[in-house]
Amino acid sequence: MPHLSKIISTQQAGFVPGRCIAEHGATLQTVKMLVTSQNSSSIAPLLDQEKAYDCIHPEYLSAVMIEFGIPASIINSIISLFFSTQIQVNLNGHITNAPFTQLRGLRQRDPLSTLLFNIAFDPFIRSIHQNETFRIFNLQQEAPPSLHLNHLIPPDTIKILAYADDTLVFF
Repeated sequence: MPHLSKIISTQQAGFVPGRCIAEHGATLQTVKMLVTSQNSSSIAPLLDQEKAYDCIHPEYLSAVMIEFGIPASIINSIISLFFSTQIQVNLNGHITNAPFTQLRGLRQRDPLSTLLFNIAFDPFIRSIHQNETFRIFNLQQEAPPSLHLNHLIPPDTIKILAYADDTLVFF
């Protein structure tokens, strides 16, 4: 799905073709060296979205996909596939009698779930990136020459790094 890498924020490395968490690791290491060299008081809390996949609502996901320009036929197919299904639970070998309708949440281990989660989570990443409250690190301009930043790939400025539902925000 090469198109996904064009619409998902560059700060998201999780499950996007051509992106790797190791790049975020190298960037984070560079930021740590930069903060140390500047004797900065910046902090970067790591946020883990609790039950992230379970909380995705079909109306919200549809709205985000519309904003990304995904065709209505694909959106309708995805919403039908994920949210118009009947579910029965297997608990210790006993299957519940009455099925119930899945009203929200993405299925764990479904190949589409990671892609859909990235689409749903992207507005959060963009809102952090556009908010002036958060610290922006301009790695190429702020770093002393001794840090050797030739290994960095765009973007050279960061406020947030994300891997799936794990998010590092810089203050």
